[in-house]
Amino acid sequence: MSALAFSIAVVTARGGNEEIGRTITSFMPLSAVPPRIMISIDVRSRLIDLIGASKSFSVSFLSDKHQDVGDAFAGRWLQSDRFKSADWNFWPSGNRRLVGAVLSFDCELTSSIDATDHMLFVGTIVHAEAEGAVGHLLWNERSYATLRCDADTCGEGSPE
Repeated sequence: MSALAFSIAVVTARGGNEEIGRTITSFMPLSAVPPRIMISIDVRSRLIDLIGASKSFSVSFLSDKHQDVGDAFAGRWLQSDRFKSADWNFWPSGNRRLVGAVLSFDCELTSSIDATDHMLFVGTIVHAEAEGAVGHLLWNERSYATLRCDADTCGEGSPE
């Protein structure tokens, strides 16, 4: 899988006084109506308990300026310091949204699927925000890469 390039996102959830976030590359859009996505979280992460308890989560896709955020939420920083890696604000749900993210979603938990060493969470998007034309931070060949396009190359064609 390391030969494939993946967008990098941070998933966050909040419950009571506890707030946790984790870097992921496992994301999949599921449906347009209703707008649903699926994420994958390692079962060893405390984040799965918090998503289950709060019945919500947020996803912020990192721009090419957010490598420190990717490092912080991948476990290279203490959990208590991770939200200090960048500017964050809040969705109405109380979940965090990364300022300057390429794309951010706030989701209500729809269902979860036990996939042995990971939990798959399906969320219905209740809020979304796109930053616009910014570079994307990717993970490829076990290192960071970026994708930046301009008006001449973005938005052309369709994968379908």
